[in-house]
Amino acid sequence: MLWPFLIIKTLLFMAAAVEGDFLIYDNPNYRRVRGSRLILVSCGYCQTKIALYQKAGPGGLLRMYVERIVKSSVDLSTLPGALSCPNCKKQLATKVTLKRRNKEAYALIRSVFNTAEVHR
Repeated sequence: MLWPFLIIKTLLFMAAAVEGDFLIYDNPNYRRVRGSRLILVSCGYCQTKIALYQKAGPGGLLRMYVERIVKSSVDLSTLPGALSCPNCKKQLATKVTLKRRNKEAYALIRSVFNTAEVHR
């Protein structure tokens, strides 16, 4: 009866891989959005996990609103001007303020990041 133990251990390992130690900062500005899905954003160069983001609506990820970032590997309480990878120091995004909505967001640079949907 070793197999139930292995199944439980595998499930715990998979849960730790999604919410592991790489996302150490909780966003103080986070607000939940209805009808959204969770997306894990990682660096395109070194595959380091950057942020867990709440994506609403169809289409690709063009910008990340600060209030929708759930957790990140970068401290967002100071709202840095550019979002960089903590491992390889490559710039992934630039902070912008949208005039029509008066919201702060990070405009992502194309082909510098990877996304993967996380199932709840």
